[in-house]
Amino acid sequence: MNYAPSTRSRIADLVMGMRVDRDAALVTNATVNIFTVTGGRVLLTGFLGEIVVDIAATANTLQITHLTTDATAVVTALCIASADIQSMAAGRMFTLPAAVGSALAISVGSSAAVFNVAPNYVLKVGGLRLVGTGSPATGTIKWSVWYVPIDDGAYVTAA
Repeated sequence: MNYAPSTRSRIADLVMGMRVDRDAALVTNATVNIFTVTGGRVLLTGFLGEIVVDIAATANTLQITHLTTDATAVVTALCIASADIQSMAAGRMFTLPAAVGSALAISVGSSAAVFNVAPNYVLKVGGLRLVGTGSPATGTIKWSVWYVPIDDGAYVTAA
């Protein structure tokens, strides 16, 4: 069957949760907010990054953290730093690891990545952040998250 795009989108929302995409951006040697959780808690059901422009030959690792911005600011590492991503080509993908405390998962090639083997995370109000350790001259990554609101009025936006 061939469903209308709006129907396919609603089915995807029911299965994985709502998707939010962030435009591709240059990797930097900084901590950058890539998504913002507002209005209450959400259940993070999926996380995916994909290289859009080849990463330059500059040493760089990536880590994903969450910073709560409620009464007490707490940083939680959703993974430890990845292997070096220097010189990786467009199409390589990143997902959260299957085990908490493991390195960010990097696809072997550019045609497929393991998805949703990572534990689901309950995120409080705050920021989902990318921590880079290098500033390559080129190299952009686009990001997507899937989530389900837990609290009334909770939602995620691209930062």
